[in-house]
Amino acid sequence: MILMSDRYGSFRELQTYEKEDRDYRIKVRNGKYPVLIMAPHGGKIEPYTADIAEWIAEDDFDLYIFEGIKTNNSRDLHITSHHFDEPLALAAAARADIVLTIHGLRNGTEEFIMVGGLDVELGNRLIVAFIEAGFTIRESTAQYRGRRQTNICNRGRRGKGIQLEITFALRKRLFKDINLKQHFIRTVRSFILDVAQNSSFCKDRLDIIYDRNEPEPDR
Repeated sequence: MILMSDRYGSFRELQTYEKEDRDYRIKVRNGKYPVLIMAPHGGKIEPYTADIAEWIAEDDFDLYIFEGIKTNNSRDLHITSHHFDEPLALAAAARADIVLTIHGLRNGTEEFIMVGGLDVELGNRLIVAFIEAGFTIRESTAQYRGRRQTNICNRGRRGKGIQLEITFALRKRLFKDINLKQHFIRTVRSFILDVAQNSSFCKDRLDIIYDRNEPEPDR
């Protein structure tokens, strides 16, 4: 989430001037758990955020990526998170019990993460997991707290989610350092899987999902 004035205040406005598959791409994929990993500013908008989202999601979690692919001025495609209303993103979030969004801070010299979103309880637990894994956490400043109800991370079934703001320096290093990448992804995935498998709000949904996937009995 880069704090500059956005060219577009909504997806409908963006869609009027920008063309899908020429200026941007949207990727949506379903997983096994009622968990959504999102990169609403992927591609050239906030580099490496789409990669990080895909690494975390693997085949287990739902995935949504809005990817800027313009040759120039990809920053024009940035819609701030509390205005991000692309229909497929809203639909994906509405199906999820846990929403985690991946964003990029511009800081190119320091490696740290800010954790925001309305799901303060899970966010604090994730902070502990990051610290125990050796990652540097900084308190989210006001513009990065993700506390607006309309923030895309808070548009899930529970009305609250988590957003990660990761500095460019750390994102770039994750992309180049395979050991650090694996450590980071393992930290996040282990945390989310533990929540998804052991929290009542996810387990109830998992029972429904698995029931739907069972074959029809012989008649």
